[in-house]
Amino acid sequence: MTVKEPICWSPQSLWGVPKRLPDICRWVFGPLPETEWPEVVAMILNGSDGYFSGQRLSQFPRLRTISSYGIGYDHIDEAYARQHQIIVTHTPDAVTISTAEMAVALLLSLVREIVAYHNQASRAGKVLTGSGTGLSWELYGKSVGIVGYGRIGQRLAGLLEPFGVSVHYTRAHGPHPDDPERWRPLAELLGAADIVIVAVPLTPQTQHMLDRDAIASMKPGSLLVNIGRGPVIDENALVAALDARHLRGAALDVFEDEPRIHQGLLNRPNVILSPHRGTSTYETRVRMTEAAVENICLALDGHPIRVIPDVRMSGL
Repeated sequence: MTVKEPICWSPQSLWGVPKRLPDICRWVFGPLPETEWPEVVAMILNGSDGYFSGQRLSQFPRLRTISSYGIGYDHIDEAYARQHQIIVTHTPDAVTISTAEMAVALLLSLVREIVAYHNQASRAGKVLTGSGTGLSWELYGKSVGIVGYGRIGQRLAGLLEPFGVSVHYTRAHGPHPDDPERWRPLAELLGAADIVIVAVPLTPQTQHMLDRDAIASMKPGSLLVNIGRGPVIDENALVAALDARHLRGAALDVFEDEPRIHQGLLNRPNVILSPHRGTSTYETRVRMTEAAVENICLALDGHPIRVIPDVRMSGL
């Protein structure tokens, strides 16, 4: 009986695929006929591929490892994978720089009202003058609270320091051993920060971490930025807080019910929406693809790295 060649499959074409790939399997990037699914031994899965439940994963009987394309892995049925000895990895280091930069970009755009200025100038076709025209905040001197202090949160803190802000963070595991003085309990951080930036993964513990009560406890007139995962924030509560002017504004790169965006967030001058583009740079995509391929090769060789549980320890 002829043994068919094992397949390493990514349902999507990926940017930055190496010209020469290891010959441990047949690499497929893009559509794969269902008749070939039984030969798949490894997969690279993106959140936009949809949720891979146990039922979906069971269609790949030879599957041994999954490389989640990014830091999050909530699109994969982790319990099923663990039960069936399928190693799940991710690419956390590859996305740190671009995601932290996106947080800074959203923050500066929100604080200085760049999108509102752009829309105003585009409509008017001229510069509107006057000493009291279009005043915004400045970032200098503000208090920034980071919810989550893993790789991205720490990188973000370093990027923000030159702006003259005071940075504090919270994480479920208490003070980080390398930076204990700036840790605050979540409730204290929310009540004191002018700007709150969410940078945690989605886990059962972080689902709706910022619910109605938590958002109500935020400092009146504060700003909220989310570059973590959408369901960390209860968007109904966020919209209600914006309607009540309890929050001054929000900037979101992720959403609770992706790919759909809450109708109450649309067309608001004090809300900036980015369609989940935190990792969308050429350089990051190359790093992600290289890391995902490496994850598969090492896992199939019996020496897996970047196995998913570490995102919980580092991100909270």
